[in-house]
Amino acid sequence: MADATRRAGGRGRSNAPPPQQAPRRPGDNPPVSQGIGRGAVRTAPQVTTAEPVGTAPAAIQTPGDVVAGATAIEIQRTSPDREVNRHVVTRPSPTFVKTGSGGAPLDVRSNYFQLIKKPDMHLLQYRVDFTPEIDHPGVKKALIRVHERTLGKYVFDGTLLYNTTRLAQPLELASRRTSDETDVKITLDFKNEIQAGDPVYNSVMNLILRRCLANLNMVMIRRDYYDAAAREDVPGHPITIWPGYLTAINHHEKDCLLNVEIVHKFLRRDSALDIMDRIRCSGSDGIKERIKAELVGKIVMTGYNNKTYRIDDVDFTQSASSTFHLRKEDRDISYINYYKERYQQTIKSVTQPLLVSKPTRRDINRGNNDNVYLVPELCGMTGLSQEQRANFNLTRAISTITRVAPDRRVETLMKFRRRLAETPQIQQELNSWGIQFANDIVNCPARILPTKAILTGGKKIDVRDGDWSRSMHSTKMQVSVRLDHWLVIHPNSMGQQVRSFVQLIKRVGGPQGFNVPDPDYISLEADRTSNYANALKNELSKKSYDIVMCVLRTGREDIYSVIKNITFCQVGIASQVITGRILQGDERRQLSVATKVMTQIACKLGAEPWRVDVPNKPWMICGYDTYHDATQKRAVGAFVASVNPCYTRYNSSVKIHSANEEISPSFQDHMLTSLRAYYLANRTLPEKIIIYRDGVGAGDIVRLMETEVTAVKTACTEAGNRVLSGKYTPGIAFVVVSKRINTRFFAGSKEKPENPPCGTVVDNTVTLTDRFDFFLVSQKVNQGTVSPTNFNIIFNSANFSPEIHQSMAYSMTQVYYNWPGTLRVPAPVQYAHKLAYLVGESIRNLPRPELAKFPYYL
Repeated sequence: MADATRRAGGRGRSNAPPPQQAPRRPGDNPPVSQGIGRGAVRTAPQVTTAEPVGTAPAAIQTPGDVVAGATAIEIQRTSPDREVNRHVVTRPSPTFVKTGSGGAPLDVRSNYFQLIKKPDMHLLQYRVDFTPEIDHPGVKKALIRVHERTLGKYVFDGTLLYNTTRLAQPLELASRRTSDETDVKITLDFKNEIQAGDPVYNSVMNLILRRCLANLNMVMIRRDYYDAAAREDVPGHPITIWPGYLTAINHHEKDCLLNVEIVHKFLRRDSALDIMDRIRCSGSDGIKERIKAELVGKIVMTGYNNKTYRIDDVDFTQSASSTFHLRKEDRDISYINYYKERYQQTIKSVTQPLLVSKPTRRDINRGNNDNVYLVPELCGMTGLSQEQRANFNLTRAISTITRVAPDRRVETLMKFRRRLAETPQIQQELNSWGIQFANDIVNCPARILPTKAILTGGKKIDVRDGDWSRSMHSTKMQVSVRLDHWLVIHPNSMGQQVRSFVQLIKRVGGPQGFNVPDPDYISLEADRTSNYANALKNELSKKSYDIVMCVLRTGREDIYSVIKNITFCQVGIASQVITGRILQGDERRQLSVATKVMTQIACKLGAEPWRVDVPNKPWMICGYDTYHDATQKRAVGAFVASVNPCYTRYNSSVKIHSANEEISPSFQDHMLTSLRAYYLANRTLPEKIIIYRDGVGAGDIVRLMETEVTAVKTACTEAGNRVLSGKYTPGIAFVVVSKRINTRFFAGSKEKPENPPCGTVVDNTVTLTDRFDFFLVSQKVNQGTVSPTNFNIIFNSANFSPEIHQSMAYSMTQVYYNWPGTLRVPAPVQYAHKLAYLVGESIRNLPRPELAKFPYYL
């Protein structure tokens, strides 16, 4: 084919707005690209060779067969030295049938639109480099945009460019950044040819879709688009809610599907400076420390550019009147003047300190190591504060907006689809790439799993709608315990209320087989932290108690932390903390609260209020979760494992990770501790082990396999050598449990969608073709749309069938003793979450090991 040459020269103009870059630290020398505008660019003449690329039918690539329990990891590369993606296949083989059987059939719909037409062409992939280096993705795209005649139809993600026109190699383009008149050399290096069935094709289609969303007049906040025109104020509260959409195109079981989920962004009408002023007005000591404690870890939004930043520190040595070096103009300028000249923002408080946002891991990988300094007055708070979350009226008002019922959710999805169809620019873009979406959401075959009966000390309870709370009031516990001596510490002014509440605890405990004696009472003259600490240390050193209950006037976190530290870390005794608020209300409410407190006390001592009617097997069921503190300086990993054949007693283990890892470096220690506890309780080791691991991102699955799954196998080998003096290779099932997903299901008729019932499982259509996974709806909700949970079996040497995995996952949502009903996740995961949160948020220390055999963390 003869080469066709064409010249790209002259001027080009980008219509992108100037970059919205926050000032860097005064005196720092930022990279050349920092603070540079995206205005007009001039291009130098270049001669390129264009060669059309033909089309080819899509060829779906399927992973090769792997042995049971194994995981295939395919490395997708654009060049021998640059790894782009590690594609993880957790399905045992392409022919493996992951759909289960049993249960009542049910037809549901889901929030996905099928791609009835998708691109059927080869794409060429080029790596794009800029000299001098450019950090801001918007600047990169503006500099590339003026070469559209040369590049042909393309999409560009800031690093990789995809088009259908073969470009001469090597290819260099030239542009001029008019903000500082810097000439920029753009180098395009050919890397790969992308076939229609390549997994990278999904990324290209998502880039195309995001370009389309920009034409809906939406505002991009971080990576998501929100509809500012549809924002809604919460009546009577300083909060505005912006609705938005999360979209993702992926290849599922049989088709490519577009997932659309409705999301909301909470924008408060107070600024970071307002938070600082409120703390200063309180007049307490340690104002700087309290300001940092309140703001560090929060997300703020700067209204002048609709960007969000995470606050990592507060710099009290700098203020709004401080100066920094403006590189592009080679002069020093104060923050006050910078924002006045650049954004027409007038800063009123000149002495306010500056907020510090440190570079993310992604920023560092791009070579950007500079902190961003922000003026608190210009930073609007996002999300809800702890005080606002505790405001019942506020949360109820918010829920009326954000808890979208199934019928409204489906209506909004269809409205979104119509907006795509009725916007000419979007249709032109989609048609040019050969993309077309179905007009309606997809249908999925589902099944309703039977709910297991609840076994108590006196009867069997049939569960309806995932709730059996009414049946527990006068039913004896399956396993009760003795409470001989306990201690109650309370403020002097609340003595009568506390004694009346204790009588209610005794009253509700008797019918359930938990006899509560009169406690020893300690009355405090004041309710300071030191009063509780001294009383605990004095009384617990004099006498042996089974449990101690402390009554707080208000929910003060500092007192709570001290109580838990003394009881869990120093003494090694279970403790119960309640506040004066729950002692108020009519008798009916008081009886309900007393029942919950009584159940918690009994469980912390080893009681089992109920069991689930499942076959008893010599298996060990485990749960793991990680807590990350707000400063992201450390993490806490908690592990619980069953030690009895009905999976109701758990041994716990907790580790503090100083490096703030999500993937645990202590999994081998956790598993060895659990196997030791199981052996002491049963004089043997479990035949099979199921580990429910709280969700990690898809990008972490490889590390999860290499680190945690490997650690489990190593621990089993070591335990076998220690205990059995021989080989010990139990069947292992490692299941990633994800709650934060964007899939929703709708039962009922097309005209009147409703939530699917408890026990609904979906293992087809919208699951991923390269995974052994399923969705489970285990709860009933009275408001909004129910959220399913995704279970991804990444390792299955236990060779459990889909039916066993689905039935066991549903059964384990019924044995969490803090709630007489089903959970969204298996109980071991929730127990691990409670323990990790307690250690990470409150005690920040390791509890004494003798507590591990009881759920003291409830």
